[in-house]
Amino acid sequence: MNTNPWSLPKNRSLRRLLVSLDEKLGDACDVAPDDGTDPDIVTLRHAELERLRAHVYLHGQRPGTYGVFFEYPHPLPGILETEENLPLPKALSSLALHFAA
Repeated sequence: MNTNPWSLPKNRSLRRLLVSLDEKLGDACDVAPDDGTDPDIVTLRHAELERLRAHVYLHGQRPGTYGVFFEYPHPLPGILETEENLPLPKALSSLALHFAA
């Protein structure tokens, strides 16, 4: 991962997810340079495929869970997927599958 997750101005839950993700997939994804300032959302991108991204968010999620919006580099628009209210292990599994592509 291109940054220390604990140094990011993000919600503690998101930093925890990033630390766990760094242990499993640290070389496969990075925090996107255009991540923004919302403390409840983090944008990740594949280390080599810039358009393969995932947005992990806490807005509208049950406490202790995550939402994930996936972006794919596909020639046809509208190929999108969202998963909601994922506990940490499930969110990590989905992100690992997404970035291992």
